Amino acid sequence: MSNAELWDRLGRTDPKHTKPFQRSGGFKGTSIKPIWSYRKMTEEFGPCGTGWGINAPSFQVVSGPDGEMLVYCTVSIWHGSRDQVVFGVGGDKVVAKFASGLKSDDEAFKKAFTDGITNALKMIGVGADVHMGLFDDDKYVNTMKEEFAGESDDSKQRFIASCKAKIASFADGDQSLGGWWNSDEQKKARRDFTLNKAEVDELKALVIAKLPADRKAA
Repeated sequence: MSNAELWDRLGRTDPKHTKPFQRSGGFKGTSIKPIWSYRKMTEEFGPCGTGWGINAPSFQVVSGPDGEMLVYCTVSIWHGSRDQVVFGVGGDKVVAKFASGLKSDDEAFKKAFTDGITNALKMIGVGADVHMGLFDDDKYVNTMKEEFAGESDDSKQRFIASCKAKIASFADGDQSLGGWWNSDEQKKARRDFTLNKAEVDELKALVIAKLPADRKAA
């Protein structure tokens, strides 16, 4: 593997999983939805806790001006093996000053923690195109939209094929097939892969054909 191969695989971001932001002072940019970063790591290394993971964070609360309180989180993530570690630091305001006065944020520690993880993950390339400012270029964003639209369709077709193979693996009359089809996990997967009604109906017909005559798939 070349030095930049992992970076290149992790560094392309689906625009559907980004959102614009604006900070005080007028600074604008693009942020990556954290769950997308976790999905990229899982695709590359396996489930969190098995192929990659997050080590225990440390927090530091610092006094700011005018009664504000800041929290900083230092956290490390490991990937591939537990001795391959990178660090990130994130921060947020526990108490912030507004025109109406001081207000506390009970999610500040969580946001600082998430920020720290995101900053650690970018060290190995996760969302590198966003962090490099490429999402400021509409042409690049449109290219990514087209690329990921194609990948999504390929993933959907692979999912449908895997469902057909799973259905075929059940013996005729096996009532556990209905349980699999109606399971929360399978329903969520069909939603995640955005199967349309015709695609769901096609799979459902295969399920019904396998079930006993007195059983129906929901």
